[in-house]
Amino acid sequence: MPKPEFSADDYINPEAPLGERRLRPDHPRIRDHSYDCSRRTQELDLWKASLVSTVMEPWDAYPDLESVPEDAVPGPSLTLFVKERGRGPGYVADFLYKASDLPVAVHGILANQGSGLGLIELDLWRMDWGYWDDFGDFVGPSGDETTVASAPITSDVLRRIPLGQIIARAQAELADRSWREDGVTILGRSGAAGAELAPASLQALEIANALAQSAQRGRPPLDGELLRAVAQAYLREAINGPGLHRRLADLFNRPEPTIKDWIKAARDRGYLSPAVPGRRAWSTPHFL
Repeated sequence: MPKPEFSADDYINPEAPLGERRLRPDHPRIRDHSYDCSRRTQELDLWKASLVSTVMEPWDAYPDLESVPEDAVPGPSLTLFVKERGRGPGYVADFLYKASDLPVAVHGILANQGSGLGLIELDLWRMDWGYWDDFGDFVGPSGDETTVASAPITSDVLRRIPLGQIIARAQAELADRSWREDGVTILGRSGAAGAELAPASLQALEIANALAQSAQRGRPPLDGELLRAVAQAYLREAINGPGLHRRLADLFNRPEPTIKDWIKAARDRGYLSPAVPGRRAWSTPHFL
């Protein structure tokens, strides 16, 4: 980044020696931008390096948009963001929930830390914000200062956030494996292109599928695609020496005991050769 160049207009004391000059308090390089920023930037960041699924559309009640009444109120929306870079062990997805009767958008993080899909983080976002300038005028997206204070977050607002419904709808979508046959729509292309997904996207979907499965008595069988990915990663990392399980745990965002279970399952299902002391595992060509 080039070094910024300042003029006399940038300083409150432009006649002072260079080392003693002070920038104006309202200068863009030092002003507190949090006053005129909104959550829109954070919302845009959710879309970066994510696989996105809209689970609930605002106009689901009106499949034919041409027949929507003029006084119709949009319903709630729920969008899931499966980030290619996981947020830690057990991470599954972010979500953003919006409803016309809520003064905030609801952002949360879903994870499975061994007891099924659950909520581990919850944020309430006021999407539009603003500030009063030095002249006493309100500056913001709406241009109306009443939007800031007219809808406080009360206990009634908190009760209207349907966390149970959000988790249930998210789990049903994340656990759905139909994308393997139907593909995944890639923006800018006319058709489904699941086979053309980047490795990071494919792995993120496989992990989300595995972690979003409903809790069952005993352990459900692991999906073959996941075990194949585990076997491939095992073979790549085995040549790098000690710390194999730790590296795989970081790669798949799962605890080391889970990784060991997955490796054992990969051996049992034939994705890896049986463990033999002193020998490196080999993959089965039929599967890999």
